[in-house]
Amino acid sequence: MTNGACGTTADAVRVSSPFSSSANAFPPTICGTLTGQHMYFETGDSGIAGALTIAKGSGTGNRNYQIKVTYLTCDNLARAPAGCTQYFTGLSGNFQSYNFPGGQLLQAMNYNNCFRQEEGYCQLQVREAASTIPDTFQLSGTDETSETTCTTLSSIILTTPNVGTFCGGSLNPVAGNMIPAVVTSSPGTSFQVGLQTLTTDLSDLTGFNLDYNQVPCA
Repeated sequence: MTNGACGTTADAVRVSSPFSSSANAFPPTICGTLTGQHMYFETGDSGIAGALTIAKGSGTGNRNYQIKVTYLTCDNLARAPAGCTQYFTGLSGNFQSYNFPGGQLLQAMNYNNCFRQEEGYCQLQVREAASTIPDTFQLSGTDETSETTCTTLSSIILTTPNVGTFCGGSLNPVAGNMIPAVVTSSPGTSFQVGLQTLTTDLSDLTGFNLDYNQVPCA
């Protein structure tokens, strides 16, 4: 896979459910190197919970799948909110776009990374991880310049006082900057970071590898 398309040369992993599938690719079709990644989706409390389909692409090479499935009861405190494809708990941690270790951003992503808001904490901060390979933030273009006008570009979505979308080659709330910076959400907004990517060729775009932490209320 060199252009981010799943299901052609690359294999494709598709999850479907009568309770949480949509035309916006939620849950998204994914492929590549997915070690350590997870996906939540609604199954309902009766009937058919959902289906997992692995479609073999035309590419050659070794294939290895080891997938763990866990059911959560409707009242389980670990249950992700509806509409959250990935769900993280704790005051700090790391999250990555699907196939980030493979160094290729995937096409047609449209999902939310959600974070459980801990008591006494009112804002979410995200920053590029300390590692450098692959590039920890490359969503559009091939240079290291940050962009915040992302209507026609692949981007992450995080509500801040001045900016709502981030793209380009550096995570920074100031467009045209080449130095990564901490981005802090607006108080009172959901602890979510969305990802939307184009359905066109995304060659040479790595995706994101971000650290997060929650900020105490003032």
